[in-house]
Amino acid sequence: VSGAGAGWLGVIRGSVSVVLALGPVQWFLAGPLKRLSAKRRVMPTMAALGITAVLLAVFGLLFASADAVFATYLRRVMTAPEWAESAPLRVFLFVLFAVLLAAVVLVALRPVNDPMGPREKFRVSTSIWLVPLTAVNLLFASFVAVQITALFGGDAWVLETAGLSYAEYARQGFFQLVVVSVFVLGIVAVAGGLLKAERRERWMLAGLLAMLCGLTMVVLVSALHRMNLYTDAYGLSRLRLSVQATVWWLGALFTLVLLAGAVRFAGRDSGWLPRTVVLVTGIGLAAFAVVNPDLRVAYSQVEVRGVTNLDSDYLGDLGAEAVPALDRLPEPQRSCVLADVVEANGLDRPDPWNGWNLARSQARDLLAEHPVNPSLECGRRPYRGSD
Repeated sequence: VSGAGAGWLGVIRGSVSVVLALGPVQWFLAGPLKRLSAKRRVMPTMAALGITAVLLAVFGLLFASADAVFATYLRRVMTAPEWAESAPLRVFLFVLFAVLLAAVVLVALRPVNDPMGPREKFRVSTSIWLVPLTAVNLLFASFVAVQITALFGGDAWVLETAGLSYAEYARQGFFQLVVVSVFVLGIVAVAGGLLKAERRERWMLAGLLAMLCGLTMVVLVSALHRMNLYTDAYGLSRLRLSVQATVWWLGALFTLVLLAGAVRFAGRDSGWLPRTVVLVTGIGLAAFAVVNPDLRVAYSQVEVRGVTNLDSDYLGDLGAEAVPALDRLPEPQRSCVLADVVEANGLDRPDPWNGWNLARSQARDLLAEHPVNPSLECGRRPYRGSD
């Protein structure tokens, strides 16, 4: 039975079912392969290919030993290309993904049976959840008030109160705020899914959870504002851009949770939430790829740091997507950084037919128009990190 379904258990079971379906894949593929071998007469074909290979090898070696020119051409033909070194790994990856795809198809062909989780909720004393949720909301409200004060107080207020620069204050505690939001999702899931409350108590529980989600979204806005302040001072990096995207994703999750809570409180079904979360996550990953992170990082680093404070070592490790931004640097920084990018991404040699990449192709075209100057001296400075 397929693990696909509408609820959280269905989503989890759907993912696990792909792994469990790896075992039956061989029987799933056995039938088509048998029919193919019966129609194509595989054994006669293999015998013909074997005889052909033996004959070509014998006569080819004889002709090569008889004529030096023919031997030279034969040697060129028989020399393995560069991509042949990675052929075993590519074949292994192809087989691996083919088997995984077959498992996905096998799961999709099976009838859907949405697994049902335990519907029974626990009735506990109101004070057990009322006091903790109220206290947590008050703590969150206090923190939000401090954040708003810091936001409008600016650099002078932060320096006077905490003894930190605005950039240091922005960097400090960012990851803790993201972890806080993840914990809140767990609290909402436990309280909303396991606690049983009467009508009046439901209003209180829903109100406290909604307030907690709303305050957490303000905390996420604060975390995003902190990171924006930090990137304004030091520029983007891969990690900074990734955590910014994570904050936006968490904000979308809290919006969905609030919407699902309102729908559920109105007496309607909220079973669409798990699959919507999966859909939003997939769209977010696709959007992050379209944003072209390395290109944005390169533009930000060049714009914020300038030429004199440029972290050349970090920029040299970026992908081929960053070449259009780095091409605008003045010499000698341009050639020094691009030389590292060329070496790191193999831009000095063409891609094999099965390894073509759009970003590398565009980078090679750009570098062909504006070549790197190899005669320039490139001084190296210590790597200062990319957090």
